[in-house]
Amino acid sequence: MAKRNGRGLGLFRDCRAQATVNLDGSGQAKAASGSGFLDHMLLALARTANIDLVAESEEGLWRAQTLGRAIGLALDDALGDRSGICRYGSASVPMDESLADVALDFSGRPYLIVSGEFRGGRIGDFEAMLLEPFLEALSNAAGLTVHIRFYGENDHHKMECIFKALGLALRQAAAKGGMGIPSTKGVI
Repeated sequence: MAKRNGRGLGLFRDCRAQATVNLDGSGQAKAASGSGFLDHMLLALARTANIDLVAESEEGLWRAQTLGRAIGLALDDALGDRSGICRYGSASVPMDESLADVALDFSGRPYLIVSGEFRGGRIGDFEAMLLEPFLEALSNAAGLTVHIRFYGENDHHKMECIFKALGLALRQAAAKGGMGIPSTKGVI
């Protein structure tokens, strides 16, 4: 059984952002990032990951990156030593003309690959170029290797596919799936 920090809960707080993650949640979320579109994406992530998420950040240029770091650290805290988790996850999510594929590994070695492009600079009140800093901060803080491929016509659909596929892959990777730490080295 996964230790999940004893409770499956993870928490991170600093002066610019805070996040709480409950891996054994029901997909409930509350987000206050200063961007309605990013909040919408975080709600989609929590729902598809079936985790409870509370994420808040101060407004400002670095809010997406700061919030990604806070969520990643809370996720890392919730996973504890990663004992008993499946470790790997992958998902494909279509939305009309768009598709996103996400594969991830709670390896303890953060790495991010994103392959795909957005047509415009903004999606609602969110700068599309802030997706990668958000994901990189999340990956680094959670010790997570993430590969993302996406395509489509509508930028909103592409972004939503990414967050939903990420949620499904996180659900799969963080699921209870065995005894001990899922590594031949015995440590992640």
